[in-house]
Amino acid sequence: MEFDFLVIGSGPAGYAASIRARKAGLSVCLVEKNMVGGVCLNRGCIPTKALLYYSSLRLKAAEAALFGVHDAAASAVSFDSTEVQRRKLEAVDAIRANQIAFIEKCGITLERGIARIENAGAEDKTVSIAGADGTRKIVRAKRVLIATGTKPALIPVAGCELDGVFTSDDLLGDNGPLLEKCFPKLTIIGGGVIGMEFAGIYSNLGGEVAVIEALPRVLANMDREISQTIAMSLKKRGVNIITNAPVEKFEKTGARSGGRELSCFFRKKTDPPETPPQSIASSAVLIAAGRKPETAGLFSPDSPGAIALTERGYIRVNEAGMTSVAGVYAAGDIAWGAAFGMSAGIQLAHTATAQAERIVDHIVGKTAAPLGAIPSCVYTAPEIACAGLTADEAKERGVPAIVGKGVFGGNGRAVIEHQERSFVKLVFHAETKVLIGAQIMCNHATDIVPWAVQCINAGITAEQIRNSVFAHPTYAETIAQAAESV
Repeated sequence: MEFDFLVIGSGPAGYAASIRARKAGLSVCLVEKNMVGGVCLNRGCIPTKALLYYSSLRLKAAEAALFGVHDAAASAVSFDSTEVQRRKLEAVDAIRANQIAFIEKCGITLERGIARIENAGAEDKTVSIAGADGTRKIVRAKRVLIATGTKPALIPVAGCELDGVFTSDDLLGDNGPLLEKCFPKLTIIGGGVIGMEFAGIYSNLGGEVAVIEALPRVLANMDREISQTIAMSLKKRGVNIITNAPVEKFEKTGARSGGRELSCFFRKKTDPPETPPQSIASSAVLIAAGRKPETAGLFSPDSPGAIALTERGYIRVNEAGMTSVAGVYAAGDIAWGAAFGMSAGIQLAHTATAQAERIVDHIVGKTAAPLGAIPSCVYTAPEIACAGLTADEAKERGVPAIVGKGVFGGNGRAVIEHQERSFVKLVFHAETKVLIGAQIMCNHATDIVPWAVQCINAGITAEQIRNSVFAHPTYAETIAQAAESV
């Protein structure tokens, strides 16, 4: 079989690229070794947000009395893990079925199996596809897009192989154990987005949670006040957050429970060297300390024209998303480079989609617009959404900045909904007053941030924002307060 365009991986990047290429008139083959939708749909974004929503309903039911809703059973709200698992899978299956139907409707050839690039350096690329039945099919294409994504990374400490030590893939897959029934206590290694969202899920269910982070604060790549506020919010809900504490090892402990308990040993960076390590015992450990590229078996050892990788195994790409080999591209989490103006190393589903679509535009000769500001979202309670520069980042880059801040204490919608401590920060260029960054922490922040992205990309000023009319009562009204403050 011969195609104009062959895509390896059907996650956000691969799916979007296939659709875009087919609409541009190219013949397209999409190869997927597991389930259509990739990590995002099957073991990432969608199942995580499903569990966050379902678990939040339990929390809201338990707090209903705050709003005058009284039920004799409210103090003993139960959580049916089997039903929740069914609902989560139902949502994932529905989205996957929709994607497969659209792939077929567009006339894309969907091949199941493990793809291997046999001759990356040739003008016409040859890709072999190993099926589950042991057969191997040969496909040729003029251009190839690699969109194989990443997988969870384990930390290099003793005990990672023990029963009860999990990754997000383990817990979010079709047969993943639902924590509330299986583990009364959970220790999370890593205070990034995945760690914070799992801390939210499990604390919503009433579980005992500890988060251990090696860096000085959780969500370390975000605005400092956001990090501090979400840590305070989770601590109020009983989450034990320990920062500046690299993990040293895991061990099986708990003689009374037949050795079924796990102890996580860590040492605070601020402790004197002679201080013995501290430990926390739990029934399970989630390692949420980053991800690594999925390139195993992707290239034939005999293939000429080897594709350049970074030291950590990511595929290097240029400003157009092309690898070191002409005609071979990479997009999404697997790619590393400043493609279309994007900073290297941003691993987000919506970035993967936008990047892949621009690669196709480049291939078919269309002008590919720069990506511009990239929104970053964390689905904790309250939600967090950011775009552009923080004040600290502006300072590091030598950009003169001024920050406008609006708080939700007097916001009608926030007061009605009993919103926790939250705020909006708008970062403007100090001289031109053009918006260069936004950090939003409140209910529905992830729905508000597209406004900030558009304003940053369009060069909107503080005065223009202040003169805009925001609907009342809405969370967005506090944006005008932040603009007014500068």
